[in-house]
Amino acid sequence: MSNTLTDEEIAEIRQQFKRCSDETVDAIVKFRQTGDKSLLPIIVKGVVQRYLPADKADLLKAATEETNLSELHIESLTMLEIVLDIQDAVDVVIEDAELREVKTLGDVRKFLEQKLDEKQ
Repeated sequence: MSNTLTDEEIAEIRQQFKRCSDETVDAIVKFRQTGDKSLLPIIVKGVVQRYLPADKADLLKAATEETNLSELHIESLTMLEIVLDIQDAVDVVIEDAELREVKTLGDVRKFLEQKLDEKQ
């Protein structure tokens, strides 16, 4: 997948994800341009970080693929917002029923890879 983004599209992505780190926004732009799935962990962690209270930031820094999402103290409404942002970041549709199987950060990555493979 190779997709050239216009300066306007890149500016729109930067605006939409302005509360995310520069690393996260750069990963989203690069993902949209290349489809490089190795960027998914950066995108997922970056979007999650956007919603975590400052006192929980260390939990995410120490998180691994095996870290259960509940360990990050993410409430269901916040999880919905995270899912919506991830959908926008990687351009996939995630159904509520599909989320029931997603328990860890690694599950999120694998799930997104599967959705992207189905999209091709």
